[in-house]
Amino acid sequence: MAHQALLTWTASTDVVAGYNVYRGTNPPGNEGATPINATLVTGLTYTDLAVTAGEKLDYVVTAVSAAGVESVHSNEVSATIPIFPPTGLTAVAS
Repeated sequence: MAHQALLTWTASTDVVAGYNVYRGTNPPGNEGATPINATLVTGLTYTDLAVTAGEKLDYVVTAVSAAGVESVHSNEVSATIPIFPPTGLTAVAS
């Protein structure tokens, strides 16, 4: 099973062309300057598939106008990617 982080948000109250998603690691506020989405997100969700088990990640989203003007960052949220336990444990008693 692959790991992922699903982000959802409420639409901007302004008319926008889409949204950019930024990811960072601790400390908070350390999101990069380049969005992790290749093109503007036109919906209200984004699934980050580039995550690793045990990672703690911080995310922010910005709204982008048709003219390319970007809003300030949304509130920041954090996600810790789980580490899956082993499966199939058996024991033989004699």
